[in-house]
Amino acid sequence: MNIITSRANQEVREALHNKGMKQWELADMLGISEFTLTRWLRKELTEDKKELLLKAINEA
Repeated sequence: MNIITSRANQEVREALHNKGMKQWELADMLGISEFTLTRWLRKELTEDKKELLLKAINEA
């Protein structure tokens, strides 16, 4: 049985990990709920939304 280990939005997830941030902290910075952010991260983001998240992470 093959297990697929890739997840959507890996770049955003790695940026959060490298910064030592939790998803709820990013959601709070963006003024959205943690649930909304979790839903966004389930599928690949648009480039605009990905840039928004990465910018917020980098500025934290």
